[in-house]
Amino acid sequence: MTKAKRQINLTDRRGFVALAIAALGASLPGAGQAQALTAKAASRQAKAPLQRARLPRRLAADFHGHIDTRLPHLRAPFEAAERETGIGWRTLAALAYQESKWRPTAVSPRGAQGVMMLMPVTAKKMGVTNVFSPDENILGGAKYLAYMKERIPKRITDPDRTWLAIAAYNIGISHLEDARIITQMRKKNPDRWPDVRANLARLSDPYWHARVKHGYANGRETLQFVERVTQFAAILETRIPETPDAVVARE
Repeated sequence: MTKAKRQINLTDRRGFVALAIAALGASLPGAGQAQALTAKAASRQAKAPLQRARLPRRLAADFHGHIDTRLPHLRAPFEAAERETGIGWRTLAALAYQESKWRPTAVSPRGAQGVMMLMPVTAKKMGVTNVFSPDENILGGAKYLAYMKERIPKRITDPDRTWLAIAAYNIGISHLEDARIITQMRKKNPDRWPDVRANLARLSDPYWHARVKHGYANGRETLQFVERVTQFAAILETRIPETPDAVVARE
């Protein structure tokens, strides 16, 4: 792997650890009821402070257990995807756990499939022929995340670039761009993840989503998605730290 890719991986890892620590004192999305709210009530909901981030005890216990039981069978495909895309394997594994809890046969009610929960059209676009093959699915998901990163404006650097790409992986690049436009409307920096993060929930506020191109989206769900990914990534950094031998092997 090139020196540039090594630097990207180190930036990803350090950034995710920093964000996960900061998230312990930051806000988390609550359960939205946008459809039942009036425009005025929805506006109040978007402005209300969000709950503090907490990784539920049961979820944390399950994750630690699955690191021992499920991750060993998938680590090689995650590491192969890192070599292919330059995105750290722990970041990919954290995203995959949020998507499927590392279950290769997982299927969502919306039709997403496999470890990285790829929609059929996405799997086809990323060259995945067997969506339930962990090797193919993980590489396809990694390529899709890399594709999202490519669509983020080049001036945005890591770690913001990766966090925005992970948000786009969940909510779609179009809705992410709408959130960035709202961020700019509110005189904040659309190139910084913390500023965009603070405005994602407004995509469910009729006052705001009526003013952008792609309309309503569940931004609170995406907030929680990115929050969980960063928390899982930080745990993986602690449980499976980078070793000098691994650095040498990549060189």
